[in-house]
Amino acid sequence: MLLPTPIESQVNVPTPTATAQPNDLPSGSPLGLSLANYNSMAERVDECRLPDGTVRPCWKSISHQVMALGTAGLNDRESQIEQLIRENGSTFQVDTGEGTQTRPWQLATVPMAIADQDWNRLATGLTQRTRVLEAILADLLGPQRLVRERVLPPELLWDNPRFMRVYHNLPVSAGHRLHLVGFDVARAMDGGWWVTGDRTRAPSGLGYLLENRIVHGRVFPHLSRAANVRRLASFFGSMRRHFRSLAPRQDGNPRVALLTPGQGSYRDFEDAYLARYLGYTLVQGRDLAVRGERLHLKTLGGLLPIEVLWRHVSDRKCDPLEMDPHSTEGVTGLLRCKRGGRLAVVNSIGSVIAEMPALIPFLPAAAKLLLGETLQLPSVATYWCGAEKERRYVLENLDDLVIRDAFAVSDTRPVMPIRSSAEEKEALVRRIKAHPNRFVGQHRFSHSVTPVWHGERFEPWHVSLRTFVLQTKTNIEVLPGALARVSPKEDLLSNSPTQGQLTQDCWIVSDKPVDHETTLLSHDESTIVLRRSGAELPSRVAEHLFWLGRYVERCESIARLLRTSLARLVGEDELSDLPEMSRLVAALAAVGQLEPDYVIEGLDGAMPQLDSVLPSSVFDSANPRALQISVASALHNATAVRDRISLDAYRIFQSMHSDIFAVQRSVTPNVSHAMERLNRLITHLMAFSGLTAESLTRTHGWRFVLLGRRLERADQTAELLLATMTRPIADEVGLCESILDATDSLMTYRSRYLSLVRPAPAIDLIVTDETNPRSLRFQLNDIQQLLSDLPTDPGRVALGADERLAREIQHPLLIADVATLTEVSPVGTRVELERLLELVQSKIPQLANAIAGRYLIHTAPEQTLTGDREQTLDESLMPPETPPE
Repeated sequence: MLLPTPIESQVNVPTPTATAQPNDLPSGSPLGLSLANYNSMAERVDECRLPDGTVRPCWKSISHQVMALGTAGLNDRESQIEQLIRENGSTFQVDTGEGTQTRPWQLATVPMAIADQDWNRLATGLTQRTRVLEAILADLLGPQRLVRERVLPPELLWDNPRFMRVYHNLPVSAGHRLHLVGFDVARAMDGGWWVTGDRTRAPSGLGYLLENRIVHGRVFPHLSRAANVRRLASFFGSMRRHFRSLAPRQDGNPRVALLTPGQGSYRDFEDAYLARYLGYTLVQGRDLAVRGERLHLKTLGGLLPIEVLWRHVSDRKCDPLEMDPHSTEGVTGLLRCKRGGRLAVVNSIGSVIAEMPALIPFLPAAAKLLLGETLQLPSVATYWCGAEKERRYVLENLDDLVIRDAFAVSDTRPVMPIRSSAEEKEALVRRIKAHPNRFVGQHRFSHSVTPVWHGERFEPWHVSLRTFVLQTKTNIEVLPGALARVSPKEDLLSNSPTQGQLTQDCWIVSDKPVDHETTLLSHDESTIVLRRSGAELPSRVAEHLFWLGRYVERCESIARLLRTSLARLVGEDELSDLPEMSRLVAALAAVGQLEPDYVIEGLDGAMPQLDSVLPSSVFDSANPRALQISVASALHNATAVRDRISLDAYRIFQSMHSDIFAVQRSVTPNVSHAMERLNRLITHLMAFSGLTAESLTRTHGWRFVLLGRRLERADQTAELLLATMTRPIADEVGLCESILDATDSLMTYRSRYLSLVRPAPAIDLIVTDETNPRSLRFQLNDIQQLLSDLPTDPGRVALGADERLAREIQHPLLIADVATLTEVSPVGTRVELERLLELVQSKIPQLANAIAGRYLIHTAPEQTLTGDREQTLDESLMPPETPPE
């Protein structure tokens, strides 16, 4: 079989890496900050300056802004950007070599600019390349002329672990398989644009690009308008209209869902961000069900049809029935919906094969055969090792090349033989010879540079762009901007955009005034039916909201008890003069904040002093019941539903987490430090309570947050009273005040009873007072009402298990007599109070489980009907399951 030889015009011959010379100018001087004078790199195209050293016209506005701000101003903007990114919770998953970690997104202070005319030439080439890839995909999943006429070697399909026969001849939407495509491009030494990678499955980076523009718009509010920067809103508006037009049933307002792999995925932040911005429903595989060739969203109120699915799940994981039987990210029967024409999927399932690096050297010949056109944009020189000539070239020139997986865009870093040891090179050669079809070699690309503000000076960093193209039924539109990745080390730009490089906002600057009126606000004249519901809440979301409420309340209860205890430690009285401290210590031990040995008489004297142990417990992350763990769990659940809660609410959790975790490990926390952090934490929690009360609509989402809070508050209050009030002490004034303070009821007590403190009114206020939002009775009354407002089976006439349990706990509180609860038995205990509190404490976990069983646990993991997959390939050579795009 004859194979195309490497394309000579593609070869971008590597040159020695150029280095910048130190800037000899003072960093604070106007001349030192001038973009016309920063030291660039020899033998690299400078995106900011022309060859004669003058600033390019499209950079003039940025240059003037830099001169006006000076070093102090740029440093201030840098801090503002970091603060905004932290507040917005903009994060990414980075591979540290020891697993993945979540880190803040990184955005450079100064944007990058490209002239409109230059960009239009690139856009023309990207438009053609989109058509070429669409034609190739249609052929490979259809008649396969490219294979039959030997333009492509058949091994690119039959030896490709990413190709599956079920992809063949699936129906297309709007005549296309590719709707949103990404291309990685860079400018070579000749000044022309080259494509370094194609992304046809689900290109990542669009949400981060949007976040970059929004953040820079807040930091430089007038600069983009003055510079005539082309806006992004028109592209997102076109994308939203196009996705809506793909719906098989045009009812005016079809449901578009974004299918995400879920928490822990590298797409976690971006998917939630895009869903919120575009108004789409964010779903995971377990939120979906197929009924009668239609895809539905499972909600508490029933099944809701989904017309368009924007999938960010890998192709083979979309349907465990017909593809990967181990997948939990997709939904059984999805391909059946697609074949039945009842669902549009963006991008089409099977589009992943068009992005394989092994396809790159065959693109020009494929474009000529399928479209009769010459490929306009050159690609980085790529050699597929499955062909003998190319394999020999790769093995003879390893140090000049980068070795990649032939079939997949992988999150494993490409191999650079020039930086490998002799043993590593030998092992690589053996792998290539053993499985040549699975490797490609690519020339190391020479990227252009752009100025980056770093270390109070401008430095030339290498730059690569991730561009995005939308293909509609009648048009192809290139987004006027890109996700620019910059790095002082050129080789790092070979990695995925989500692997942690610094990014820049990429501006496309026009020489004419641009449209500043286009927004995402809909101009559609179709009628929208008014409604008040909230029943469209998936069980998964309800579960996270329920646990969000529980952890918020747990944080508050622990924080208030710690603050009350610490306040007594720093008072004027000696510890021995505070009889209530022994009971507070018992309460702290009961909720896991102190070792139980502190409660055992005789051992407490051998334990470390409380004034050193309690402040440390505030910042303890090793204890699974510690305050820090509860704060982290609250943030985890808030992140899981960040598309369902307001940005203000999410920022509260971000601030809580930052405050409680921001402690220097070399500094031992003291009482003052701990009190200050607890005060701030309680303030944040009160802010969330106010936001919940005033901003959440009274739908099922609000009910589950409140249910979680009421259950946890009842449990924590019962635990506190059991440890403190069931066994009276000689002087209970200080103890009652402490308990009232820890339950946020002290001011209410004083407004009623002034300074006279007695156990009976304190117990009444915390246990049986139905008007006190902190009392046990209030919690159970509210729980009963919330359960009655949740959806039930219309045919059921009896109470559910959850409702019966709630009433079983509520009834003793309704009939409780305060005098009886306060009465002390001959053995020195409040027997009735203890019995009541033990009932509450034992039944609350049962009630929580009953609620979960009724509303939050709808399906077990899907079972496969196809059995285990046959391992016909060496698993060590298989590409990762869901690689970053």
